[in-house]
This record gives sequence, structure tokens and C-alpha cells, in this order.
Amino acid sequence: MPVGKDKWNAGRKWEPLQVRIVAFLKTNRDKGFDDNEIYTGLGYKRGKSFWDILAEIANLLTIHNALDALAKEGIIKAKIVKETVGEITYYMVA
Repeated sequence: MPVGKDKWNAGRKWEPLQVRIVAFLKTNRDKGFDDNEIYTGLGYKRGKSFWDILAEIANLLTIHNALDALAKEGIIKAKIVKETVGEITYYMVA
């Protein structure tokens, strides 16, 4: 559904996902975050319905692809950390 001018003007400026990820990591330079923590840190919400969960999976895959690209470019660092159950990849700004 289209939005009116007032609602449009009240919105935030659009930025590419990679820019938003780097900005989030820069505000937390002393910590590493996994892709789920970055997902919620960027303001994405967890859903309960089937369709919400499908959208969440698609968004997580998109974030994961952006993280991979940023790590390959050397903009962020990625490290696999052994946890109680398995291993998790954490990301920090380079």
C-alpha cells in the first residue's frame, strides 16, 4: 500500500545493508556478534507465523551474504569460536 507524504517524510534514510552492518559493528567495536545478533541489532523482529519465519530466513540469508562479502573485502573480521554446542562465526569491524 502506498504511503502519503507525511509518512514518507517521517521515515529514516535508506542505506545499503552492508553500510548498516558496518555502522552497527562500529558502535560495538570491542565485541564480536554472530549473524543472529546482528539481525536483531539492525532492528529486524522475530516472527511467529509461518510467513514471518520464512521472511526471517530470507533476511538472515541476505545478512549472511553481506557479512561474507564484507569479510572477503577485509572491512570486517570473521572468526569461528568454539561454543558449548558446536561452533559459531562471530564478526567484528576490522
